[in-house]
Amino acid sequence: MGVNGIYGLSGSGLDIESMVKVGMMSKQNEYDKMAQKYTKNEWVKAEYLELNSTIKTFNLSTLSQYKMSSNMNAKSAETNSSAIKVTANGSAPVMSHKVEVTSLSSNAYLIGTHSLSRYTDGAKDSENTSIELKDVLFKSYTISGDKIVNGSVADAELTSTKGLYTEFATGDGVSLDETAFAFTLSDGKNSAEVSYTYNDLFGTDENSAATFNDFVSKINGLGLNVRATYDSINDRFSFYNTEGGAENTIKISISSLSSAAGSRSEVVAKNFLNNLGLYQSIDGELSTNVDANGDGTTDAVDTENYSNPIQFPLGKTTEFTGKSGKIVVDGVKYETTDNKVTVGGITYSALEKTSTAATVTVSQDTDTIIDKVKSFVEDYNKLLSSLYEKYDEKPNTGYEPLTQAQKDAMTDEQIKKWEEKAQEGLLYHDSTLSKIISKIRSAISEPIEGLEGTYNSAYSIGISTTGLKGQLTLDEDKLKAALAADSNAVYNVFATLDSDDDYDSNGIAQRLSDVLNEASKSIKEHAGSTTDISEDSDLNTLLRQLQTKMSNFKKMMNSFEDALYKKYDKMETTLAKLGAQMNFLMAE
Repeated sequence: MGVNGIYGLSGSGLDIESMVKVGMMSKQNEYDKMAQKYTKNEWVKAEYLELNSTIKTFNLSTLSQYKMSSNMNAKSAETNSSAIKVTANGSAPVMSHKVEVTSLSSNAYLIGTHSLSRYTDGAKDSENTSIELKDVLFKSYTISGDKIVNGSVADAELTSTKGLYTEFATGDGVSLDETAFAFTLSDGKNSAEVSYTYNDLFGTDENSAATFNDFVSKINGLGLNVRATYDSINDRFSFYNTEGGAENTIKISISSLSSAAGSRSEVVAKNFLNNLGLYQSIDGELSTNVDANGDGTTDAVDTENYSNPIQFPLGKTTEFTGKSGKIVVDGVKYETTDNKVTVGGITYSALEKTSTAATVTVSQDTDTIIDKVKSFVEDYNKLLSSLYEKYDEKPNTGYEPLTQAQKDAMTDEQIKKWEEKAQEGLLYHDSTLSKIISKIRSAISEPIEGLEGTYNSAYSIGISTTGLKGQLTLDEDKLKAALAADSNAVYNVFATLDSDDDYDSNGIAQRLSDVLNEASKSIKEHAGSTTDISEDSDLNTLLRQLQTKMSNFKKMMNSFEDALYKKYDKMETTLAKLGAQMNFLMAE
């Protein structure tokens, strides 16, 4: 079926469809060549993006370690005391130090010592099965509508007959929207309120009753350094400040604004906190932090029954402080909140107090430095080999991108194998890749300007090239001799960074980083940085131009095809008329 008619009715016997295809063949071939060119340049762009990924990964992940003093000028530190752990970085001088730990730092820490008293319809839940807050807050209650009613008359103050719970007033009851209990928590720097309504504690149609774990999550979500934990096995709460030192505290405040006796919610908060059986733990020893006699000493802890835990009064702030540690290094005292101090490139970690000064000895870690140089040689050779592999890979003659007609005649597996062959050698003797390889090799081979003395190049510390493709080899004996003569030799050759960042005066790792940054920039200018062809680059511009050219050519092909069909439409019509005239004359 043509554009303007049905063929074959004239009796001409002409295969019009085939004639149109033949007429379109030269145009289709021309379009296919443009499409093949587009596909090939897409493949080249993909090869460049893969190359850029390889370069960036080496530069950011692999190469960075060879610019670090902790690797290329590694030091080791040893001590004659089990009370101190020491580590040294590359800046630490090779020498000995005297260290004392006069006191250890600690965190503000409150630890629960007994199971919580629970009340369910007036009876303690001895099996500890309930983990809802209301069971440690209230003895009995009746909920009617949006209120709690039918409770006993409440005395504001805690008495021994009532235990650690709160009774409700009779009368109109208590609205479930009221605050049930609240207190303020502080870490010494910031503070926040911990509060619940009765709806929170007893639950609603939408939400379940608040549990012990909810209480822990609420505190830990306040944004403070104070954290809470609940030990479900032993049924105990604890609080701690994540940071040590005297300035990092735990402060708990229960306001008492309504009356001296306190409001119901304040009493509930007091009773709840007193129910936790908390003691402060300082250096592994328990303390009540309470000076009942006013003599400047805290009350002794009943370690048998833990019957005198910390009490939290209304209208006051109860504060528990951490403790700062003190470490003396070479006669200088340093205060610490985490039992660590770094002095002169050495980190001292105090594990316990020292009775006598410990000796710390710093020496060069030759084995680590040699291992790092060996690792660099391996990594460099792998990178260079991968670049040469792309540069030397020859294209397969006769394997061009497939046209759509060719794909239609092949299986998926045949198409895959063909395109694998067609995509080989896309960067064969590529000029951009050639420049990158050349600059990478020269970064290693040229001496570092400004480095005085014998050790001013990779070759001087035992690194040399072999073969036509610049592979590196390492003479370990020469490297060891260089380190013995100059402990900074390796670090200087690898990681020297000129104050003006002058390429010729930088170490080989710094130079390589500069080369690879420039290579990545060059690839981006030529091929872009993503698969998106709208980005400005040489290849993207070419691909956009080809897209436009192919689109315009396709429109021209459609018009040309329409013209052919119209031509054959006219011929068929003429033949049909001639046939009709012949039939008429023969009938006469």
